Amino acid sequence: EYLGRIAEADTRVLTLAAVKGVLAGVVHEPLSFVNAPVIARERGIAVSETRSTVSRDYVNLVALRAETEAGEVTVAGTLVGKRNAERLVQVFDLDIDMAPARHMLFFLYEDRPGVVGRVGTILGESDVNIAAMEVGRRSQGGLAVMGLTLDGPVPATALDRIVDEIRAERAHSIVLPA
Repeated sequence: EYLGRIAEADTRVLTLAAVKGVLAGVVHEPLSFVNAPVIARERGIAVSETRSTVSRDYVNLVALRAETEAGEVTVAGTLVGKRNAERLVQVFDLDIDMAPARHMLFFLYEDRPGVVGRVGTILGESDVNIAAMEVGRRSQGGLAVMGLTLDGPVPATALDRIVDEIRAERAHSIVLPA
């Protein structure tokens, strides 16, 4: 979904890059901008673009929405400032503001006291340093999203422990290519 001025541009390459990026962690064959749409179709993945020059909060906003077995996943980003710094501004349809990094964690959970501290403690006990943390929610006690950028990968045992202890509805550990 392209919102704002970007909707006036030719965004086909951005859409191809998104499809290629989504498939990169799933398929074993070499991916290119040419074969990514073909591989997506072969796997039953439908890709569509929506555009609107109207954007409520940003000059430009790019949002990716995917239906998965666990439900819909939404991630939206924009560029900010004179240096066009990249920002993730929406995850799981909740507002957040964080710079992407190589190692990231995202949790969807019910907002309540102690969750941030518990996550920090478990990561610290696992020798994982938190570079930045951002929490977004619509209302106190409702659903919240926590996004973390980290100095390194998270051991699976630590991720499982966090999910159990904070009773996360969803959790995603992301490692972007170097």
